[in-house]
Amino acid sequence: MIREKLAACCRSRCGIIHATTVAVVVGVAAPVVWAGGGAENAIVIIDPTNPASLYVGNYYVQARNIPPQNILYLSPQAASFAAFAGFQKEALLGTAGNRAILEHIDFVVIAPHGAFYVPARDLVSDGCSSVTRFSASSAFTMSFIAEDVLRGASSSTRRNHYFSVTAPQAFDSSIRFRNGTGSRADDAERYFIGALLGYDGERGNTIEETIAMIDRAVAADGTHPDGTFYYMKTTDPLRSGPRENNFSRAIEMILELGGQAEQIDDVLPLGRHDGLGVMTGWASPDIDGGDFTLLPGAMGDHLTSYAATFDTSGQTKLSRWIVKGAAGSYGTVEEPCNYPGKFPHPFFHVWYYAGLTLGEAGLRSLGYVPFQVLSYGDPLTQPFAYLPMVTVPDFPEETVSGTIALTPEATTDRPNGAIAGFDLLVGGVLHGQAGPGESLLLDTTALPDGPNDVRVIAYETGTVRNQGRFLGTLNVSNSGKIIGLSLSPRTGDRSSILLATIDGGGGPVREVRLMHNERVLASGTGFPMLAAFRAEALGAGVSRVYAVADYLDGSSALSSAREVTIDYANPPSTQPDTAPPVAYGYTRRVPRNRPILVELPAFDPDDPNLTYEIIAPPAQAAIEGGGLSRLLKPNPAARGADAFTFRAFGNGTASNVATVTLEYGAYVPCEEIDKYKTRCRNNKVKVVVIFSTYDNETARLAVAVDGVQHTADVVNRKAKLILSNQPLGDHVVELLDPPNCREPAVVTCGG
Repeated sequence: MIREKLAACCRSRCGIIHATTVAVVVGVAAPVVWAGGGAENAIVIIDPTNPASLYVGNYYVQARNIPPQNILYLSPQAASFAAFAGFQKEALLGTAGNRAILEHIDFVVIAPHGAFYVPARDLVSDGCSSVTRFSASSAFTMSFIAEDVLRGASSSTRRNHYFSVTAPQAFDSSIRFRNGTGSRADDAERYFIGALLGYDGERGNTIEETIAMIDRAVAADGTHPDGTFYYMKTTDPLRSGPRENNFSRAIEMILELGGQAEQIDDVLPLGRHDGLGVMTGWASPDIDGGDFTLLPGAMGDHLTSYAATFDTSGQTKLSRWIVKGAAGSYGTVEEPCNYPGKFPHPFFHVWYYAGLTLGEAGLRSLGYVPFQVLSYGDPLTQPFAYLPMVTVPDFPEETVSGTIALTPEATTDRPNGAIAGFDLLVGGVLHGQAGPGESLLLDTTALPDGPNDVRVIAYETGTVRNQGRFLGTLNVSNSGKIIGLSLSPRTGDRSSILLATIDGGGGPVREVRLMHNERVLASGTGFPMLAAFRAEALGAGVSRVYAVADYLDGSSALSSAREVTIDYANPPSTQPDTAPPVAYGYTRRVPRNRPILVELPAFDPDDPNLTYEIIAPPAQAAIEGGGLSRLLKPNPAARGADAFTFRAFGNGTASNVATVTLEYGAYVPCEEIDKYKTRCRNNKVKVVVIFSTYDNETARLAVAVDGVQHTADVVNRKAKLILSNQPLGDHVVELLDPPNCREPAVVTCGG
């Protein structure tokens, strides 16, 4: 209901007229995206220094058709949860916010990276066993509540407010949940659905096993396989007991939905070869040797202490379910004690069969915040979804300019199902929404010239919100700019060196960039631009490389993407020095003034293991982290242009000094301010700003009280700043950002 009201409000503001011909102008992004679980709703995190992470990440991106804007290159590892909250969490929320995609990101999918947990001592209390670790997936799941968790007042039985045994409900990270439903209550909470694709360390899964799992998961989507969900009642009361009392009701509900489920008094469903899922409780089940079969898309778990504690040899690991054929599993990264809320509820299979994704069904079935629970596998798997079939009959094949109309159509095979609406994404960014029978007017002058990726997403009515998509390429020409990209070679192994040539026309250029998934590989200031780069920078697998040109007249252009296929074999090695490295500067826009990842692109023909040095830091930001991927944290009032310089070292030889130019934006649109209040009561200066529709936690305000700057986050369309223990007398309050919105105000304390 909350989502529907917001969308209705958006469509009203965009000017829909309900008539025979309906049009929505969508040059500016609408505020929300319907939930439902698809490629556009997932961010993939890849460690750029880990070959396995690059390979599996590339494979998953290609298999799931994840938009390039939804890929972040950073190490997920952190020395502590406090360090994670200061770096990885900020990188995720800030970079996604600056890319204008955070509003529709629900899943955080982590490629294998050599770790499965984040150290987290003394943050969560437990009356049975100390909590010292958070799982790698749950660290990201808790991004929106990380600061609260860091206060150290949480119990291990802290309620997961998305959990419910009432009904399936599509997940939406932009909604706060309370008791299983969306809520505006103060204690409602937001989450992500985090998942680790695989762990390639000892007792984990090989790269080949993880890739095979991805193939099975993708192939299973929407297939509605015939089979049976097996609930295993074992003789182990500590592991079977916490869940078996709910088996009969879960089985009953699956049967009511038209599926098959049964309880078997054994450890594994031996002799059964139609497993849609297995829920058991046993320390060391012989999953590998058991005579049973899991169908593609299945989930299996065995409630026990060390299923995801890969650094302990005792007990069977959840990785064995993946080898057996499962798309996912759940387990704990340390001794959790057998609280029922720390393990998937038997209703997991009910929600899964009802059409939720594996990730949604998993988080929906965990009664407690999953501090120690590792979500493992592909969270986008949805074998029981009814995927709408989407067409756009008037999608133009010819080159377009100006404003165009797109009229999507969709159908669903769900009995008595219907389509609720459509989202339009261009370049991964939401550009508008429409209901059935409505057309979308897209202002292409806001897009770069060249081939633009267009996705039209259709969503079902009801609570599950299954989605289908139309994918197309829109060729735009408003400024007459054309650029081309050629690569040689297009195949190779990890030691290969590739040469890119970018050419184009349409006037003088300011900057040309060679790109891979929104990160800069190389840059130049004119045509033709030639640049060499290492295949190891892309990683093994299939990658898509493209070029972007910014012109002096303010226009920009895209090239067509070129696929590169790299074999995992033959890692590069250091050779005798023949030339110094080359470092590349570029421009990074920071439109929402939140933290953002910045890369340090450089190439050395002889040394693949470059090191980096920041020469001159930016004046209005701090830079954190090491290696080739850093986190830029703008100051509260950063504005206009800024820059930093760096150089790379290979074989002990320094590169040129390269400049990264930064362009900051305003915090919040001034026109969105609905109410602005200042006052002092009980020696507390209070500033409240309420927005008409703006509900974006990537935004902040800057406020000065008596000349001292403070910032306030936007939460539920409201930013609130309270300064306690202010001296008696008058205080000057000035709204700095957004600028020029209100005159300075004087408030009196104690008067």
